[in-house]
Amino acid sequence: MCGIAGVFAFDRKAAPINPTIVARLNDLQRRRGPDGAGIWATDDKRVVLGNRRLAIVDRGDCGAQPMADITGRWHISFNGEIYNYRALRLELESLGRIFRTNSDTEVLINAVAQWGEAGLLKLRGMFAFALWDALEQELWLARDPFGMKPLYLAEWQGAIWFASQARALSICAPVDIKRDAAAVTGFYLWGYVPEPFTWWADIRMLPAGHLQRIRTGGPLAAAKAYALIQDGYVCSPTQPLSPGALRPLMLDSVGQHMPPDLSVGVFLSAGIDSTVIAALASELGAHLHTITLAFDEYAGTADDESPLAEATAKILQSDHATVRIGRDEFEEVLDDFLACMDQPTIDGLNTYLVSRAAAKQGLKVALSGLGGDELFGGYLSFHQIPEIMKWGRRIPCASSLGRSIERLLRALALPGMPPKAAGLLSHSADIARTYLLRRALHLEGDLEGLLDEGWLKEGLERLSTLRRIAETVKRITSCHAQVAALESCWYMRNQLLRDSDWSSMAHGLEVRMPFVDTTLLKHLAPAIASNAPPTKRDLAACARPLPVAALARPKTGFSTPAQSWIGNPGRGFRRWASHVHQLFRDVELKDHGENSLPILAKAESVTLQNIYSVYEPDKVSRSVVDASG
Repeated sequence: MCGIAGVFAFDRKAAPINPTIVARLNDLQRRRGPDGAGIWATDDKRVVLGNRRLAIVDRGDCGAQPMADITGRWHISFNGEIYNYRALRLELESLGRIFRTNSDTEVLINAVAQWGEAGLLKLRGMFAFALWDALEQELWLARDPFGMKPLYLAEWQGAIWFASQARALSICAPVDIKRDAAAVTGFYLWGYVPEPFTWWADIRMLPAGHLQRIRTGGPLAAAKAYALIQDGYVCSPTQPLSPGALRPLMLDSVGQHMPPDLSVGVFLSAGIDSTVIAALASELGAHLHTITLAFDEYAGTADDESPLAEATAKILQSDHATVRIGRDEFEEVLDDFLACMDQPTIDGLNTYLVSRAAAKQGLKVALSGLGGDELFGGYLSFHQIPEIMKWGRRIPCASSLGRSIERLLRALALPGMPPKAAGLLSHSADIARTYLLRRALHLEGDLEGLLDEGWLKEGLERLSTLRRIAETVKRITSCHAQVAALESCWYMRNQLLRDSDWSSMAHGLEVRMPFVDTTLLKHLAPAIASNAPPTKRDLAACARPLPVAALARPKTGFSTPAQSWIGNPGRGFRRWASHVHQLFRDVELKDHGENSLPILAKAESVTLQNIYSVYEPDKVSRSVVDASG
């Protein structure tokens, strides 16, 4: 697990690259890789690769990056982990490939050298990498299918710049860093910046599951998809998952995600997902360290997850730590939390805090239950979206009638009306609109009161939100599988995975997610598309005996008391307000001026009341109308 950086001057007219700039880009990402730094450049300085290293596999000098294969043809800077590297290495050795390290990085190089693009489909893991082919004078840029690892790109005067952090790239790359209208609009719409957009106009995210190959002297070739998660759901529905079929699949995935020394941390909440991960890891012989966050404000309430987590840890005989966070400690870490945030988001605080706690326990690797809700229908969206669509399709001319009612209700601005209730009828006829209704912070029409008209028009046009949502599921026939694909490709990818990456890497911690696994998805997708998709009850059956209360606990989401911490007057609010002002500077908000208060007032409508994991519609909504609020 690392931070990668580099530049390729692909246009022959472009100037050579100064390696010290890449060294600075590297240094800005140092918290991603506290165990070492490396720079490599071609003799003509037209390719420069940088790397910050978090040593997990082959921790000695042999595993340092950038790394070359034994022939010297290939050089790579790689961020991530290839979990099946041992099996791939045996296969490659049988084909005559020679290795000089024990690293997964060298296996990745040889997989591409042996099989070309087809080698990417053999990788089981999370990754983003830049690979230079000296023979073909070509740079490969690739990202894993789920999008677990980020890769940001910027093109400028015949050179392509890349890094693991967009903010670092905005500081070092000679690009236009004005705010991107699509990114700002997308943030107000979702609470995150949807890929491939970023907060900076000339920086983009390489889409998940894509490969971009750029040759010296050639045009800047477009990235192409080699593996899309939504395509995994394009399958013929099978019979429901048979009893006992899930357990070996989960054991396999957890086993693949275990670090080689079998000493692993687990983010243990009171929920089913992390409980099952911890139980299976323990069964596989791991030296288990479990970490649970607790807050004094939640003591004695249903939001306090520590009693159930501690009961589970006792049964598993893990080295357990319950880490309590209070307002004072939050005040101490707030500046660092905001400084580490790579792009604007309303989430990330929970992972930041638990990763900080894990790092203080001396851990470098932790398992997370992230992704379980997407596979096992844990969100209310799996039930509400089909119900809303069924209801909407019964009403003639629902969309056109709904748009008229929506405009009327917005104009009336009735007190106490949930923010998205006006769009309930107009967004109930198809999967794209209903998903937007269910997941978005605001509907597109609500943004008219927040953003400048020209800025908003450009942002919405470039986002093409409804078209892109519809394209995600256009070939998936099962409604349940459609929701699973949307939650995976939108909410999980753009918010959960991205926030998990930057907030854990800020502490030099690698977070592995056994539910977010292409092999597991391949086996489960036909059952997910069936008329009886697997549920959390099926998942809970994989791990017994454990506390019944933990395995039977309904989905609640993981919240923090951040709203009360930030919302009350004090140093925390003032620092947060200052950060928001900095974040939104240069954004075309209505009526903004020299005074920062109008900006903060409008930003508050999106962030302050829902800041950092407080926005949990799955936790607070129970009716169709409430779910739209």
